[in-house]
Amino acid sequence: MNIDPIILGHNQFIGVDHFSQDRARDRVQLFSDNEKILNVVRDFYELGGTGMMLSTHPKTRSILETIGSDPVLSKNMNMYPLIPYAQGYVRKANEMGIVGMLKDILEPASTSTKLKILFKGGMNVFNQDFFNMLSTFIDVEMLPFNGFNVKAVFLHNILTDLALSMDSQKVFEFFIDHIKENYNAVPAFGTMNFARLVESFDEWGIERPLVMTSFNKAGFQMNPSREECERCLRDYDVDVLAMSTLAAGYLKPKEAYEYLFSLPNIKSAVVGVSSKEHAEETFGIIKGYLGERKV
Repeated sequence: MNIDPIILGHNQFIGVDHFSQDRARDRVQLFSDNEKILNVVRDFYELGGTGMMLSTHPKTRSILETIGSDPVLSKNMNMYPLIPYAQGYVRKANEMGIVGMLKDILEPASTSTKLKILFKGGMNVFNQDFFNMLSTFIDVEMLPFNGFNVKAVFLHNILTDLALSMDSQKVFEFFIDHIKENYNAVPAFGTMNFARLVESFDEWGIERPLVMTSFNKAGFQMNPSREECERCLRDYDVDVLAMSTLAAGYLKPKEAYEYLFSLPNIKSAVVGVSSKEHAEETFGIIKGYLGERKV
């Protein structure tokens, strides 16, 4: 499974911090101007990074438009959408109603695309067809990424873990088939329940998955435990995109990545950087450990 070994995360750009609300507010202020985000992406690219993850946050559309204005980045950056932005649907539905929400989300689409999605969505509601409704929401979520190189599409951990809690094998199989057939990308899953997910996929006979989940020396967000996650990483056929690698800033990069790349099946790491100096430090350490792996 060929994905970028280092993927630029998006949390710092949209004001998400799992450790400090004050730090999150500072980042919102720092990256209020998309040109500052573009500078970080350019620095990341110049250091050799070509992968970027973005959730479908309200700011994503403008971020992608800014990146798209750079011909080098728009051609060479690989995108890893994280869908859906569930909080956004709830908020928009409350503020605008369902029709207003769909109109707002579909704004950047062409007329023919709007009609196709709205017709399919309307028929799906009429027929109460859950899986076709799901496909409609996926297609709407993917609209901002039209024209970009999409390597993998991650189902957000909220939906992944909800489906997992209900043992909904068909939901996972549907998502896998829809992404493969419609986007020619790797279907992937975010989760906060890594052990249960890989054990369930093995039981269901679903092919080797790409999973984004927490792996860090502190055991932060590793459920049910760091030891159990490490065991499943060793025992099951799975590729992992590691997140929360610094345990929300608790760990120093060298200590964090020494641990991370001592583990098997860690395919890649998603990292959040906010400056060129930060990017250089992070890249240098990760590249060093990736180089050792190849020796």
